[in-house]
Amino acid sequence: MTATESSPATGIFPDYPTLLRKPLSEREARLLERARTHAADFATRADQHDRENSFPFENYAAMKESGYSTMTLDPKYGGEGVNLLELCACQEQLAQGCAGTAIAVNMHIFVLGSMQYDLQASSVLDPMREMFLHMAGQQKVIMSGSFSETGAAGAYLLPQTKARKTEGGWLVNGRKSYNSNLPQAELLGALVHLEDHPDGDHLVAMVAMPKETPGLTTPGAESWDVMGVRASGSWDAVWDNVFVPDAMMPAPQDATRTFTNMASFGAWFSLTLSAVYLGVAQAAVDWVTNYVKSRTPMSEQRPLSHMPGIQYQLGEMIALNEASRAVIRSAAEDWMARPWSPEDGGSKAGVCKYIVTNNNVRVLNLAMDIAGGPGLYRKFGLERLYRDVRAGKAHPPSDVNALEMIGKRQLGIAGDFRPRWG
Repeated sequence: MTATESSPATGIFPDYPTLLRKPLSEREARLLERARTHAADFATRADQHDRENSFPFENYAAMKESGYSTMTLDPKYGGEGVNLLELCACQEQLAQGCAGTAIAVNMHIFVLGSMQYDLQASSVLDPMREMFLHMAGQQKVIMSGSFSETGAAGAYLLPQTKARKTEGGWLVNGRKSYNSNLPQAELLGALVHLEDHPDGDHLVAMVAMPKETPGLTTPGAESWDVMGVRASGSWDAVWDNVFVPDAMMPAPQDATRTFTNMASFGAWFSLTLSAVYLGVAQAAVDWVTNYVKSRTPMSEQRPLSHMPGIQYQLGEMIALNEASRAVIRSAAEDWMARPWSPEDGGSKAGVCKYIVTNNNVRVLNLAMDIAGGPGLYRKFGLERLYRDVRAGKAHPPSDVNALEMIGKRQLGIAGDFRPRWG
């Protein structure tokens, strides 16, 4: 199938919306077509996985086979060297089929891209990251991990999950939430607080161990009984005296500078997740377009598509999506031209995530207004998109935190300035 032909993934016109600039290169067309083909397949099971709160193992098997799950890796690791903008464009297409699958695999693919960039940009050898990248590329290993803990309290980014020094390594204890891909993952990571460290009590590290390591367990799907993106398998993980050898313990970082020290993490995270939920918003545009063209009220002689009010609302949906595409594209091209400094990263990534996720929610609100009663029925599919898109705002940074980072950058106030209000 060429870039000028219609794709089965969304059933829309050949000139389908994409983050990539037209005309598409042969490489870009191939990447997008793979994503759209997966989306068409995943869409046939999306409702079932949503209703059952089940994990789409078959989707991951397909993405491993096609190379989708390793595409951000350099060819030397077994990937295709897909860059940040290309990944965002592919994820927008994939999410139109199953948002849960798209956001879950995103938490694996973007990490590979970010980790690889940081490794290449550093002058310091990092055998552990090299090992992870080779495992992901050659063995198709899926990674899962979490910085988050439901109900966690205390200092900023100082986890309740703790690592205590023992002979030859560390013992990790705690419970981490939002471990996307957990049912499929072979490697499981966790941000931990290093207790009684000689350099202070404010140090953290991101550890990663095989999921079958003794002491690593999960309560299962019952820990992910949520409103949207239910197919993401973002289950809790329990670390009970999990032994992490010294050789597997990364260099500690200050808790308030965790993401700052991961140079590309914020950009790849915020931009790619924004693209995923933009895909959900695009699926809503497609749903509404088909709905209003085919539904004729009993009081009318022509379909809903001829009503000016409907046209205005659909036009606003399309305009909001185009604005979101422009923001994501601009941010991705800006980062690729010159990767952001730690000071700029939080602000620029926050601008993108804030604008796009709020636009996405507005698009789905308009879609539900247009649909009326049919929008409430699960069997028609729009209701699932409405629930899925809300998850975009739950990812960090929250609206208020994003705006705080943006404002502080404008005012010249450091993001980790303490006390926070002073």
